[in-house]
Amino acid sequence: MRNSLQRATTLPELLVTLALLALLSTYAVPGFAKWVTSNKQRMLREKLFHSLQMARTQAVLKSRSMELCGSTDALDCDGNWHKGWILRVAASKEILAVEQLHQVDLPLRWKGSRDRIVFRDNGQTPLSNGRFILCEDDGKLLWQLIISRQGRIRQGTARENLDEARRCI
Repeated sequence: MRNSLQRATTLPELLVTLALLALLSTYAVPGFAKWVTSNKQRMLREKLFHSLQMARTQAVLKSRSMELCGSTDALDCDGNWHKGWILRVAASKEILAVEQLHQVDLPLRWKGSRDRIVFRDNGQTPLSNGRFILCEDDGKLLWQLIISRQGRIRQGTARENLDEARRCI
């Protein structure tokens, strides 16, 4: 064989390429981890918002009180919202929907007068108003969902988030 027809990368070219890949991965991996965490937090907020809207809608459509409560085992209400929640008919305890959070381990907290949310047949929650908050480990408030006595669900504003952030610590 003739050496002039053979092509290959040289050792210096390979080392430069590996150094560039190492440098790029040093900056890309932390950014990717933040992006994944941010998506998990947004997914949790959207799932919770959807479940709250569904509970209110079912209460009005079926003309029955509906109850949304935190549950670790998807069978009984125990007030632990960070593992999931169940939607059930308040009087009969018939379970209509279950949301379990297997891969999302975020410290979701419910701050309300009761450990469950009851939507009446008119869509109101006279005794179950409150807020869901998600805080980081360092005490930074990430988001909050606020439930009024009329049963309306909304995200907290920047001003409300600043006030609530003091309670995250």
